[in-house]
Amino acid sequence: MLRLSGTAPSRDVEDLIRELLEEDAYYDRTEHRSTHRETLVRPVQISIRGGETISAFSRNVSAAGMGLITNQVIAERAIGVLTIERIKGMPSRLLAECRWCRSYGGDWKISGWQFINVHQ
Repeated sequence: MLRLSGTAPSRDVEDLIRELLEEDAYYDRTEHRSTHRETLVRPVQISIRGGETISAFSRNVSAAGMGLITNQVIAERAIGVLTIERIKGMPSRLLAECRWCRSYGGDWKISGWQFINVHQ
């Protein structure tokens, strides 16, 4: 767990950050995952079949799939190409299916994607 004592400019800031981390931990405990995921935050472009492109950020990843945060709803069962920005080298592209999408606070949505294959 992250140590917050002594590093925040005030107790109010420390309490707020702790609440945010607890919300995030609650989300992780209630999600039904088939495999363990690691935190990975990267820009991602989602190209949905039919021409729509959606900007996103990854939240987490495993060999089976990825969680993405967007500002719009994505239909369950949508098939798309996820173009994941890399720190070194060219972006990676994966064919994936949206398995679920739900609210992630305010106007944001989080969706779970299952990888199908590497896309050439």
